[in-house]
Amino acid sequence: ETPSVPLGFDIDAPRWDQSTFMGRLRHFLTITDPRTALVPERELDRAREVGGSCRGAGLVPPGSSREQLLYAKKLYDSAFHPDSGEKMNLIGRMSFQVPGGMALTGCMLQFYR
Repeated sequence: ETPSVPLGFDIDAPRWDQSTFMGRLRHFLTITDPRTALVPERELDRAREVGGSCRGAGLVPPGSSREQLLYAKKLYDSAFHPDSGEKMNLIGRMSFQVPGGMALTGCMLQFYR
């Protein structure tokens, strides 16, 4: 028997209240976490599968905890396009915006004349 999603868990629902500044800030900090840019492709694909099974049939892999589901959601939200669901290249991912922006700004400042 395959376990179902923990009671009251909705993988598409925001983790924090989006009507408050702190809730929106925490959400943004989660999806722009630069550490997720280094996650291997196979783990991103697994996060996509977990999210798809939660959305579609309401099923999760056996032994999955709420934290594992939330981590899969974090990976999916940071690496896949929100409308098409396609995996973004590294430069286009939300998780690359902070380090990529810092590198670009550093180069512009370094070579300014």
